[in-house]
Amino acid sequence: MMTQDPNLLIQNYKTLPGVYDELLDEDGQIRNKYRFLVKSFHELGSQELINRRRDADRILRENGVTYNLYQSDSPEAKERPWDLDLFPLIMESEEWSVLERGLNQRADLLDSLLRDVYSKRRLLSEKKIPAEILFNEASFLRACDGMFESNHFLATNPALLFYVCDLIRASDGNFYVLNDRVQAPSGSGYSLENRIVLSRIFPSIYREAMVHRVAVYFRSLRKSLNQLANVSGREPVIVLLTPGPSNETYFEHAYLSGYLGYTLVQGEDLTVRKNKVYMKTVEGLQQVDLILRRVDDVFMDPLELRGDSLLGVPGLLEAVRSGNVKIANPIGSSFLENRALLPFYSDLCRFYLGEDLILPMAPTYWMGNREHNVQVMMSPEKYVFKTVSRSDEEEPVTFIELSGERKDLFLLKLKQFPKRFIAQEMIASATVPVLSENGFRPGRAIMRTFVTSSGSGYQTMAGGLVRVSPSLDDFFITSQRGAWSKDLWVLASETQKEETLLVPKSENISISRKGSGVPSRVADNLFWLARYLERSENQTRVFREATYKILQLEDGYEKETVHNVLKLVTHVTNSYPGFLGDDANELLLYPFGELQKLATDRNLVGSLAFNLRGLVHASKSVRDRLSEDMKKIMLSLEDNANKPIETYDQLIDILHKIIINLSSLTGLSFENMSREAGWYFLDLGRRIERSINLILILQGMLRWDSFKDKAAFDNLLSINDIRITYNRRYRGRIDQESVLDILLFDITNPRSFAYQLDQINIDIKQLPGKEDKVMYAEDRAALQLYTHFKMKDIEIIFSEDNPMTIIYDWLEELHVHLRNLSDSISIRYFNYAEEQTRIGDGNGGF
Repeated sequence: MMTQDPNLLIQNYKTLPGVYDELLDEDGQIRNKYRFLVKSFHELGSQELINRRRDADRILRENGVTYNLYQSDSPEAKERPWDLDLFPLIMESEEWSVLERGLNQRADLLDSLLRDVYSKRRLLSEKKIPAEILFNEASFLRACDGMFESNHFLATNPALLFYVCDLIRASDGNFYVLNDRVQAPSGSGYSLENRIVLSRIFPSIYREAMVHRVAVYFRSLRKSLNQLANVSGREPVIVLLTPGPSNETYFEHAYLSGYLGYTLVQGEDLTVRKNKVYMKTVEGLQQVDLILRRVDDVFMDPLELRGDSLLGVPGLLEAVRSGNVKIANPIGSSFLENRALLPFYSDLCRFYLGEDLILPMAPTYWMGNREHNVQVMMSPEKYVFKTVSRSDEEEPVTFIELSGERKDLFLLKLKQFPKRFIAQEMIASATVPVLSENGFRPGRAIMRTFVTSSGSGYQTMAGGLVRVSPSLDDFFITSQRGAWSKDLWVLASETQKEETLLVPKSENISISRKGSGVPSRVADNLFWLARYLERSENQTRVFREATYKILQLEDGYEKETVHNVLKLVTHVTNSYPGFLGDDANELLLYPFGELQKLATDRNLVGSLAFNLRGLVHASKSVRDRLSEDMKKIMLSLEDNANKPIETYDQLIDILHKIIINLSSLTGLSFENMSREAGWYFLDLGRRIERSINLILILQGMLRWDSFKDKAAFDNLLSINDIRITYNRRYRGRIDQESVLDILLFDITNPRSFAYQLDQINIDIKQLPGKEDKVMYAEDRAALQLYTHFKMKDIEIIFSEDNPMTIIYDWLEELHVHLRNLSDSISIRYFNYAEEQTRIGDGNGGF
């Protein structure tokens, strides 16, 4: 333990003139609220802090905490690991109570404003805002007008269930509001994850600091959602609607759905029938009572809002008007994010609440107001210019960074379209300590706070998400721009009791041994996750066998055997011509380049890398369905699949690791997943793909007549991981009949074709939606497959004149039956055909 002065941690810490610093006061002394924490960090020592930094990074990575960065040159978002600074921002209870009152007041104000905008619009009749701010803004959704008055429940309960507020501390030490996020606010899940990580990394410090718990917020949120669902006599069906895995905060969507116990859905999982919203599950349609959304307003209903949206649900707004489903937050609330409202909030607060605004706004001016425009343009370098609408893709700018042609173009925009812009006075954000290997260094920070409704009004999370710019020169602090995160600790005056989301003893829970409905999209992804897993494992085993044979090749001995395995690589990856081309001699002589390409090129369809990417993609689509262990294995698999391969030794090493990863995933899914509907689709995908892979390998070896080669039999047994059992049974003897029997007909071999068919028949019977004495398409397909297989056995085949030709044709017929089975499952369970009504005669007439 170090005994030197704790100030050593801050010896290189330099504050900025005229800027408030969270750690040091005006005299350069550590503020009282930080003394305990700085002393504790100092006592841990630099090496221990480095170790805990690594532990934190490991936990975040194992938990899959990421933030997706949008890229202009790619339609796909790039995952960025979540960066968490270990030194939290601290606030004392007295200071926090002022913020809490201000945030709760702001929630009341926003709720009143939202109701008024879509009903009587008193703010216009009383001339509190210019009418063009409302009617010229796309975020004002005319389709939502009157929604709160027409629905009794919405008329008598808070419309705004939650919101987030971004705050900045100015040089005077006071907090100012920068903006609000209302329609689909993010960050609470990241804040919770930050808290969990720090409490694990510094358990003693966290306990002794007496920090307010954030679980209280989530308990209030869940209670409010249950109340909003307004269901009696049963548990409400609540879903969390996400845009999908490419969204920047998809991790949080999956994380919160699991934490709160809600089903994660995408727009395609929902449908509207007779003004009610249903989730399309493999069990049938399940009515939804409430949608907790993470999709922006305009994308929610392509029928009445943005017609090209694939993220929403056609007919959703009419279902809301009918009172058959609730939305949190309500569709239409994006208007509250209109930045042109910011200059008017002080007057609006007095108008709606009869109170002065507790939390001041950063001085903001709407450029559509002539007086505001004149005032701003007198000293434009003092302001940051932002578009009124958040959906506008134009980035915020300052005159400090503009020059030459860029400046002239922006001035022209301001002159031509002043109503599109607001000007916000630049406030030098407070600096906060960021822990580095050389002690603390300063960074600029913005604090995001979270508010939810409760039984007695609104409740603010006693904590928050702090975003920190790694550079003091950065004025704009956003996660998209690479900001780090910090946890916000609000200190309590007494030890805090543990808070959880467990139901209190006073509430009864009905015992259930049946899972909630599995969306068809989820079942589809589980089915293909298993297929990609099996396909990847099969290819990896073939690759490994080929590499082994190459490394064991001596003086031309068994050269033909090596060539046959390499041809099998081409066959199972469908990468023709490859090792089977007319000019393949060069490749067969120097095969490493082709193997390297097939193992690493993710854009080459059919390659091992391509199938591993498909597996990872499918897993992210069902992230909320996977256990923590499965997520960690998947992360390890992704790491191994992305490693460079420059030598045969590296190739062998990576193939070993991939096989272990894939086998671990198979084992975890088999042993740790409950036998609900989703599992049976997973297992069916595994069995169908394993059967197809066996057929492909056997047909490939038959095609180039390698079944006469004893070494080829040995390769086949090794690839299918049954060589030890075979050698023990046949004592080293090997022939065609015995090899084909153990691979095709031996029911004790878990990789045999017969074993797969038995498991398929078991799984088919467990699929949902079955009625007694009714044979469905998938039942018929499974029966035809099983019957066709049972028409043959090893003795019948080898009693024929040309058994190899018969086997090849028979395997092809089985392959067709397997494809038919897969198609029948997909058609019945994964594709919902919506009812369609033809309008007109097809030529625009009626």
